[in-house]
Amino acid sequence: MSDGIEIPAEVLGAAVVAQAIGQGGGHADAHATTDHACANCGAALSGRFCAQCGQPAHVHRSLLHMFEELLHGIFHFETKAWRTLPLLMFRPGRLTREFIDGKRARYVGPLPLFLFMMFAMFMSFSLTSGHIGTSGPVKIQKDGTVKTTDPKEALKTMRAELAALPPAAERTPKQAEDAKSIEAAITAIKWSPSVYGKDVDSKEPPITAEKLHEQLMKVAPWLATPTIEAKLLHADQNKELALYKIKNGAAKYAILLVPITLPFLGLLFIFRRRFKMFDHAVFSFYSLSAMAVMMCVLAVLGALDLEGTSVLLVLIAPPLHIYKQMRGTYELTRFAALWRTMALVIYAALAMLIYFLIVIVVSM
Repeated sequence: MSDGIEIPAEVLGAAVVAQAIGQGGGHADAHATTDHACANCGAALSGRFCAQCGQPAHVHRSLLHMFEELLHGIFHFETKAWRTLPLLMFRPGRLTREFIDGKRARYVGPLPLFLFMMFAMFMSFSLTSGHIGTSGPVKIQKDGTVKTTDPKEALKTMRAELAALPPAAERTPKQAEDAKSIEAAITAIKWSPSVYGKDVDSKEPPITAEKLHEQLMKVAPWLATPTIEAKLLHADQNKELALYKIKNGAAKYAILLVPITLPFLGLLFIFRRRFKMFDHAVFSFYSLSAMAVMMCVLAVLGALDLEGTSVLLVLIAPPLHIYKQMRGTYELTRFAALWRTMALVIYAALAMLIYFLIVIVVSM
């Protein structure tokens, strides 16, 4: 070249390619953009992503990239989930406090997490319910083994074994324990998912309207209204349909637990005005998400017949979790967090009763 300057062929080639790409002539971007405009909203592009809608400038059209986007979506959620779930279960106060204070990009939000965990919980219920006797009616023996058989024959056998034992006052400790096991087995057979709702016991007629009214007046007179009684009577006569509707209704109306809980949380902190309803809502969504995780664990433990572990988890985990979340979220002393936890646990039991009553009335 003139002036004695020599340009290597590689550098010259790279310059030509760069100029072609800059002018929109590169093959790689021929399908990525249309006249340097976003394919989604039409806005002018000035980088790898649209400044208006956020869509990538390069629009791929390949099955391989579709699979790549699937993996990215999964691992992007998991990246946040791996930060959120451990804190949710073991340091819930820190998670709730940081989200309220504005540190939100690293965590899954309380509402999306709540909705996802509700789905996961009821999915786990669907997968684990009926794990006993799914191949047919069941017979639960005294030693805990399970066999598939006709439910009427199972009940007949169990009742014969119970009748063969001496009267309750004359039983040895071993016989009393056997009687208790047989009675539990009879109850388990009648309530097993494979036989529940079927007429396996002709000696016990279905409940009548008069009997139902009498029971409600003894237990909860405020439930003894014609509408509620009719719904409960219909549920008793159609148990399998009732269970199906109640399960679907529980999933559909799960979000009602939050407005049921919010007023009581506001009352607990009525003299601490720096805490707003938004803070209580974040607390509620994260707390209910943690309870849903525990329910998934309980479903698995139930499927593995680990009833003792399940009872221990139910008695210890929820109050401990609420205490840790309460103390960290609202920056309370031990005593202040403890008495509020006790009050909230009692109210939560009442709230669950109200919630399931609403589900039954609305679903039936």
